[in-house]
Amino acid sequence: MENVTTRIADLVYNLSYDMVTEDTLDVVKKFIVDYYAAIAAGYKINDEFNRVIFDILADSGRKSESKIAFYDSRVSPETAAYMNAIYSHGADMDDGNKKAMGHIAAHVLSSVFAVAESRKSSWKEVIVAVLAGYEVFNRVAGAAQPGIVRRGFHSTGVAGTIASAAACAKLMGLDQDQIYNAISLAALQASGLLLITESGQACKPLNPANAARNGIISARIASKGIEGPVDPLESGKGWFHAFSETYNENILVDGLGEKLTINESYVKPYSSCRHTHCGIECAISIREQIIAKYGEFRQENINKVVLNIYQNAITVAGNVIVPRSNDQTKFSLHYSLAVALLKGEFGFKYLKTAAVTDEIVDTIGKIRINVDEAMENTKKGIRGCHVDVIMNDGAVFSKTVYMPKGDAENSFTWDDVKAKLIDCADGVLTRGQCDCLVASIVELELDSRFEFGL
Repeated sequence: MENVTTRIADLVYNLSYDMVTEDTLDVVKKFIVDYYAAIAAGYKINDEFNRVIFDILADSGRKSESKIAFYDSRVSPETAAYMNAIYSHGADMDDGNKKAMGHIAAHVLSSVFAVAESRKSSWKEVIVAVLAGYEVFNRVAGAAQPGIVRRGFHSTGVAGTIASAAACAKLMGLDQDQIYNAISLAALQASGLLLITESGQACKPLNPANAARNGIISARIASKGIEGPVDPLESGKGWFHAFSETYNENILVDGLGEKLTINESYVKPYSSCRHTHCGIECAISIREQIIAKYGEFRQENINKVVLNIYQNAITVAGNVIVPRSNDQTKFSLHYSLAVALLKGEFGFKYLKTAAVTDEIVDTIGKIRINVDEAMENTKKGIRGCHVDVIMNDGAVFSKTVYMPKGDAENSFTWDDVKAKLIDCADGVLTRGQCDCLVASIVELELDSRFEFGL
């Protein structure tokens, strides 16, 4: 693997609005509205953690240039990026990429939007910078997976720092050497553990928050002519070797500079870890099958529930069986599957331990999880599961979901995006404000000055 950093820096430098098709622009707009929805959700759901972080940052702003969501005063770009990333990842409703196994908007949009405000950038410049960030994250993190997960790192943090730096360097108009050095300086600061899927889940937003802030700092340092280490990604002591035991060069370079990977990314309909979504969809479908056969759904008639799913899902979301804290409700294959089967849904109201009823606990006790590697195939875009529900009378109800709602192959419509924003922002924004926010993005005047939407 030679000249990887140079090729990535060249990609970022050469990326232009001419590459943006109408379809891609539509995807970017949807992801921006989805980002606002995720911020609103995290602002509400992760409130105790949010308050602690906000109080710590309150006096650290250097300049009054950039906006924190739902806050009147302006702060430094680094502070705004950090806090908005905290919000946007707080409810685990933010977008992601299957190959990269991580989230993007939380750090890329948070950092780009904060810098854009301080520079008075146009929306067109913002769109190009955002696309640069998605390209770098999806390709660099995707090439290093599943090694990043196996080593216990969170790609959202460790690759997010590099992506945010590249995106901000693009927005700042840095040359190729400066973009290279921004990436290098970001690689030095990359961090983030997956330990937060096992306990302390409320702290998970620290990973994209650090990525967003350090990305801005890296780009700014590079803009002053400071040089980082040579070969920061590919060196024997570099990023790839530190965070993964292997890499997939095809993911890194296939279509580099020709196709945009944001079109392969996903948005989330459910407020839980993405690895739980296919199980939720299976359970909702099976519940409907049971009602169609028996005319009702009775939990006591279930003998056993078998979930066949890929190992990475179990590694990330299989540790929490019965949630003991509000934070754990978002990271449990068992809990989300039981709720979806019993309730026919999974939403914000189930993100508190008060929702963990005896009936849910009893259902969790009937769940068995098996590893089925056929349920994950990055080449085919598959990351799904198969669920069997065996009844006491011997009847078996089954469902397989390979690509859950929100994947590029099963993408959100504008109606879906608006409905998610309204749901996430309930109690924070009025229905009219949500409608206006969506309309402002749909009808975006690209040459106009960027304005933060919340």
